[in-house]
Amino acid sequence: MNAIRSTYFDGEAALKDFGISLPPQMRGINSALGWTAKGVRAVTDRSKFEGFVSTSDETFGVDEIAADNQFEIEFPGAQVSSAVHGPAFLSVSHGDVQAGEPDVQVIPRAADLSAAIWDRRRRALAGFLSIVDVDRGNRPTLMVMYTPEKVITLTRQERIWSAAWVVTVIPNPLGRVSVAPLVYGWELLRPLGHSRITRASMGYSDSALRTIVRSEVSSEFYSAVEYWLFGADVESFVGNDRWSAVMGRIKALDTESNAKEDKPDLHRFTGASPQPHVEQLRMWANLFADDQDLEVKFADSSNPSSADAIFAAKETLITTTRDANTTWGAGAVSAMQMGVMLRDGLSALPAEMRSLRGQFTDPAIVSPSARADAFSKLATSIDGFGNSEVGMEYAGLSREQILRFQAEQRRTQALQLPANVAAAAGRTALGDQDAAIASR
Repeated sequence: MNAIRSTYFDGEAALKDFGISLPPQMRGINSALGWTAKGVRAVTDRSKFEGFVSTSDETFGVDEIAADNQFEIEFPGAQVSSAVHGPAFLSVSHGDVQAGEPDVQVIPRAADLSAAIWDRRRRALAGFLSIVDVDRGNRPTLMVMYTPEKVITLTRQERIWSAAWVVTVIPNPLGRVSVAPLVYGWELLRPLGHSRITRASMGYSDSALRTIVRSEVSSEFYSAVEYWLFGADVESFVGNDRWSAVMGRIKALDTESNAKEDKPDLHRFTGASPQPHVEQLRMWANLFADDQDLEVKFADSSNPSSADAIFAAKETLITTTRDANTTWGAGAVSAMQMGVMLRDGLSALPAEMRSLRGQFTDPAIVSPSARADAFSKLATSIDGFGNSEVGMEYAGLSREQILRFQAEQRRTQALQLPANVAAAAGRTALGDQDAAIASR
């Protein structure tokens, strides 16, 4: 199912023909439909990871670990993989510093090249297997298995007559599987989540693709104007097969042989309308949009929808994105916590790191004027809200913009410090002079 869903996401799902309406000449038609990718990215494009935040002043160099592993670039790809398959994973291990790797490696793993066992009592992975590399025959050549006690590397080496696996075992100092799951659609019966590509959405995509192909067949065979010639030699117009006869734009019917007085009569018949195919395609689009919580304009962009309908569709998608951010953020935080423990040789998680959280941009897209109005009202009614990070986030500033703003404030204060000190010293000297004069 992981491979099937990847095929649908890539828009490479084959046409499932019923063998009824498609002629042999068009069975090799190449048609694609990008609805499935649209449904997945409707959530992942709204989910924008900005970084890690904490109520503690000590973050143990989490930002450095993230920067060394290009976390800002690779994490969105892991989110897409999670939405496609249900889970994705972040493996944490020591890197080869001599080879240019970071000391702590955080590598995203896709579900179609991995296997995991979930421990319900510990609420963590009990085991994890990742296929790192394959050969030209798509056979695994390098795999890594993680257990709470050890990390096992399996390398396939080719020999003259056979192949052998070389096993390398190193102890796991964390005492837990150093892999963090990124789960989409978590629930009790599916702790590793559900794929956003539901079976219903795949069925709607298949039906829509057949409708598109049938419309192509209709345009090729039935939409053109046809002429019927009565009283002519039918054998002059019939082809070698049924579809050749259908393709003929002039049809002929013989008259009785003894009716010599009858003359050939030409009649014109208009072609079939493509409107039924358009209506059917709109029906499948409506069903797909309802399954994926897409906006109503996805199904019908010709007619503008009401503001209430657009808001209702976005509200469900916003809620879905916020739920996904919660589980994705928990997985990212778990990976960073294990990275710090592995780097510093810790056997227990520091208390200061328990408040670490993943920060995402609010998926509810609000107009700048409405956001500015709400920010100004809160800033005037709550002391210090306007200058706080929470206030600047509420105003719509990104994490990068907030950090740049704070850095500029620190530079400005540093430049003004000598002048402030000199002014304070001048005021002190002047006060001493006034005191001396007064004493006289």
